[in-house]
Amino acid sequence: MTENISRDTSYDEVPYVSHPFPQSHPERLATIGRLFGMFPKPVTECRVLELGCGNGGNLIPMAYSLPESEFIGVDLSKLHVESGWEGIRDLALQNLRIKHASITEVDESWGSFDYIICHGVFSWVSNNVQEKILSISSKNLKPQGIAYISYNTYPGWHMRGMIRHMMLYHALQFKDTPNQIKQARALIDFLEQSVSLDKPVSSLLKDEIKVIRESKDWYLFHEHMEEFNSPLYFYQFVEQAEKHGMQYLGEAEFATMMTSGFSQEVADTLNRISRDIIRVEQYMDFIRYRYFRRTLLCHKEQHLERNLKNLEIQDFLIASAAKPSSEPADLSPGVKQSFRLPSGANIETECPITKAAFLVLKEEWPKAMAMTTLYENAKKKIKDMGVHIVENDTDPQRILFNDLLHCYSLNLVELHTWQGDFTNEITLYPKTSRLSRYLLTKRGLTVNQRHMPVHLDPVSIRLIPVLDGTHNHDELMDYLISSVDEGKLILKKDKEPLNEREQLSKGLREAMEKSFIKLSKSAMLVV
Repeated sequence: MTENISRDTSYDEVPYVSHPFPQSHPERLATIGRLFGMFPKPVTECRVLELGCGNGGNLIPMAYSLPESEFIGVDLSKLHVESGWEGIRDLALQNLRIKHASITEVDESWGSFDYIICHGVFSWVSNNVQEKILSISSKNLKPQGIAYISYNTYPGWHMRGMIRHMMLYHALQFKDTPNQIKQARALIDFLEQSVSLDKPVSSLLKDEIKVIRESKDWYLFHEHMEEFNSPLYFYQFVEQAEKHGMQYLGEAEFATMMTSGFSQEVADTLNRISRDIIRVEQYMDFIRYRYFRRTLLCHKEQHLERNLKNLEIQDFLIASAAKPSSEPADLSPGVKQSFRLPSGANIETECPITKAAFLVLKEEWPKAMAMTTLYENAKKKIKDMGVHIVENDTDPQRILFNDLLHCYSLNLVELHTWQGDFTNEITLYPKTSRLSRYLLTKRGLTVNQRHMPVHLDPVSIRLIPVLDGTHNHDELMDYLISSVDEGKLILKKDKEPLNEREQLSKGLREAMEKSFIKLSKSAMLVV
């Protein structure tokens, strides 16, 4: 049924839009490794291999921000590789090489690596290539190294697989790829209009159809219409990895490993019926109807410390964007105060030192702080706000450590071993990195100093290419006004373009200032 689509040429015919995957950054991997008792190589002096690197959308920002580390990528698409070479030349990156080759060509002559990344490949290749990926992750990984592999999982992919088969059955009647994509979308439209709402499966089916409908053509094609798409259960992936001498370390998203997202009754049941971490994770996949994982592996010889109760986190950097639910926040002992992220994650606490720490982190966001600095600033915050605390035998620093570790498990705070070079201050001469300016100009997307894609408003898109630190606010205003005059920027109010000069000038000034604030809170500004 799938003989019309060949992986060897499909990525040249329909290029995959490669971009940063923050969960795959070596810093994220190092953090998880250290949490479980490993001693991974510092990301400032490591060696990284990415299998299926595309045009370097993930590797180029890493290499740019970590000049003392070495990065190697491999990809089968010549078009992707040539685009990657262009980026390497334009940015003069001496520490990154992208090779046009098959993953099956990687052997021990490539050397050993501290971190191996394989995102969006494993489920879309044949079984022998899957085995090769796991072999590389074992043979080319240093003793304290960590491998990241993402893949589609059951049970979530049972429904998506069913829709994939429907699309392929219909689309492969047609010869050319653009028409196949068009016809796949036509079938999705037909299914959406035809599914009866009174059927038990209809709600789930409509949710999946909505996800597919909103995807770009390149994503639809490579995610759902490739020759191979082989989801598997989590325990099956672990069994495959164990055959290559690897063991399960954790997930790139730590919070997904926790049962704290379930009711206490469900969490207790999971812990009672599950003999080990693999079973706990698999049962959680059943309950969550999980369809995708970002799994970290390490060598089976590594002893992992799974009990985090005595974990010392003072060597980590802490960050959080959580805001108090009410202003001003009440730091008084015994008074409950909740803090919430835009994602909806929240916590309620009565502890003054924890409440003060969240206020300090909010002021510092998006920068991360050393644990000792956070503790001292939180104590100062309590004093400055005139909050009286009765001395007792409890250790406030230990309380804060434990509370922050709990908040990390809830995805309310971030732990880091390193952070990029950026500022949250808006200077007279604002500046973004050369990398972000280049990517926006060349590829139409950009990345912040936290290795995350950033969604930009029209004014920010216009500003970023000229934020090189040589233009002050007034000069940037003149530039925006010229952009409007030249028809390159349209400023609207109530969906109508602003044309009156005074209104336009005022509107642009407000939009520019909002853009600066947004860029500063998005880790886009550098010194």
